[in-house]
This record gives sequence, structure tokens and C-alpha cells, in this order.
Amino acid sequence: MAEYTFVLNPEAGKGAGRKVGILLEQLLSGFGRSHDLVRTERAGHATEIARSTTSPFVVAVGGDGTLNEVANALVGSHKTIGIIPAGSGNDFIRSIGIPRSLKLALECLKTGHARVIDAGRVQTGKDVNGSIQDAPERYFVNGVGIGFDASVARRVSEIKHLRGTLLYLLAVLQTLGRYKSPEFHGTTDDRTWKSRELLVAAGNGRCAGGGFYLTPEARVDDGLLDICIIDDVSIPKILRLIPTVLGGKKVQDECVTYLRSKGLALRSSEVFNVHADGEIVGREVNSVKVGIVPSALCVIGGPRQA
Repeated sequence: MAEYTFVLNPEAGKGAGRKVGILLEQLLSGFGRSHDLVRTERAGHATEIARSTTSPFVVAVGGDGTLNEVANALVGSHKTIGIIPAGSGNDFIRSIGIPRSLKLALECLKTGHARVIDAGRVQTGKDVNGSIQDAPERYFVNGVGIGFDASVARRVSEIKHLRGTLLYLLAVLQTLGRYKSPEFHGTTDDRTWKSRELLVAAGNGRCAGGGFYLTPEARVDDGLLDICIIDDVSIPKILRLIPTVLGGKKVQDECVTYLRSKGLALRSSEVFNVHADGEIVGREVNSVKVGIVPSALCVIGGPRQA
């Protein structure tokens, strides 16, 4: 039995995963631990590989979407997740101290510290003839974006030749002029509201979208979701907010509300999109329920814990 199974997504990072795979194969010759390297071939394949392997350590080599697939197989198991970043955003690594360098991330698998973290769960629903039909529930690791955030994620998947923060900034700018904010009925642990919102983000990790810190004070092990709600505001106002969000600070503006809760539910008569860890899990849906599963995963983080 191999001690480590590396689950490599060649399509991660707009195909950057292929190059990472070549370099990783070379570096693994000196890794010093028994291992298998398996490449994914289709959506959902990482979940299948992670579920079937007998290795105690399963390493997601890709972006947050690849990590999401691996985590959906391992929630509640005794296996430990490792991470080699090779995606477009790689936001979750910022919350647990994984370096971006391939060599350093690989070394971290041996020198980092295993820590128990929370996972989120998300379920979307569509109004069909006056009745909500729920999709299957999924887990997430980093965060869920509802509304504008998810529409940006859809646009990101369509842009072919950029990566990182520049990719997400371009997607934001291209989405701004065509987006219409829905009116949401919202519920958390201690409040309900009805208002038109640009976006609602629920974070287990601190940032999403290639470095947008919508939930900059979130912790991955506190048993709570950090929630950011941004009102329906003008395009110039949104553009003024971006530097603060990219800078990793909470926005001090009356149009932005921060909450902490174990759960979040939203519904609307107008359709909206939902992403989980950057992957669209709800297209033109009418409802979404988000929750937290405390101490659900074991993950190898960096030597310095966030």
C-alpha cells in the first residue's frame, strides 16, 4: 500500500496542472515515501480516486475545485488531505499556510502539521411549478458564493488564457455590466431579512476568487461560517470596494454586513447562481442552504498555522 496517493488534475489552472504533473513526477523520485500518482480524466474523478485509495494520505494536486472533489470523498474518514497548489486561484492554502512553490508544498507534506478543520455543506433548490426541488447536498472546504460572486465564477470558467488575481479581476469587470441583483429572503442563526443584494459569501476560509478577502477573519476550525453580505450598489461603488477586499481587510462601509452563523438559508423568486470552492453547484436556482460540519476533515497545513 502506498503511503501517499497524489490526485492530479491536468486541467487545473487552465491546463497548468499538466506542467505541474511533469515537474512533480521528477520531484517525487526523491520524495522518500511510497506513493502513487493518479491523473483525473473527468469531472468527479478525483472523488472516485480519493474514495477508493487505501493510502492514509491523499494529496489534491490542482486548485480549490480539485480539493473540493477530494474532500467530498473524505469527510468523516480517517484519511488526511495534503495539498499541492496548481489551480487558478488556490485560495484555501492562504488559510492554512501552504506555500505556493511546488517544491515547498511537497516538503510541507512531510514537515507540516496535520490539523482538524471544519467542512461546509451546501444544497441548492429550483422552483418547479411552485415547489422547491432540492439538488443533492455537497461539501465544501473554502467557501460558497451566492449571486454576483457565482456569476463571476461562471465567467472565470469561460476565460481561457489567464490565471490568478488578474483572471478574476477581468471576470469581475466583464460581469458587472450585465448582472442584476436578486431580492433575497435570508435567514441565519439569529436574524432574518429581505433585501436586494449584490452577493452573499459564506466562508470557512478567508478569501476566494483568486485573492478577494470577503471573509478575512474566518477560521477553518471554529465551527462557524463567516458571512459577507454586500448590498445592491452602483458599479463605481463596487470598484471602490475592490482594493480593500484585495488587501485582506474588512470593508468599513454601511453597504457591507459581516455575520457569523452555523447556517445560512436564502431564497428568491428571481434565479441566481451558486458556487462552492469556485465550482458552480447551482445554475439559475431559487434557494440555497449552507451549513457547517465541525471537525470534519484532517488536513496537512504549513508549519506556521494560520
